[in-house]
Order: sequence, then structure tokens, then C-alpha cells
Amino acid sequence: MSKKWEYGQIFIPNPEPFGGLPKEGLNLDKAQRAGGEGWELVNSIPYTNAEGEVRGAFFLFKREKPESA
Repeated sequence: MSKKWEYGQIFIPNPEPFGGLPKEGLNLDKAQRAGGEGWELVNSIPYTNAEGEVRGAFFLFKREKPESA
């Protein structure tokens, strides 16, 4: 029997800059929680505004779908 997958996404914004560099690192609390729930990160897609500034990223996850009873 072939595996079936379910997919999810979260958005992680870039931290605010200070003097051209981020004031702090990415807040990965949502990603940590997803990993604890069995989600596997499969891709990330940068979110860029019209001026070309990267404002964050969409993280795409998958996990095996449980078999229906």
C-alpha cells in the first residue's frame, strides 16, 4: 500500500533589522512545535516585497497521513 501524505505551511517573518543586520535570530518556535508533532520540513519559499526585500519565508511541511479506520 502506498503512503499518503498531508501537507502544512507556516510563515516565519524575518526579524527586524538594526543597522543592516537582524536584531535577533529567526523565531522557530512554530517550526519546533511542528517537528514535535511529526511534521517534516520539505521546502522553504522566501516572501519578497515589491522592492525586493525578503520579509520572511513560508516553510512547507509534510507528514504521513494516518490510515482511515
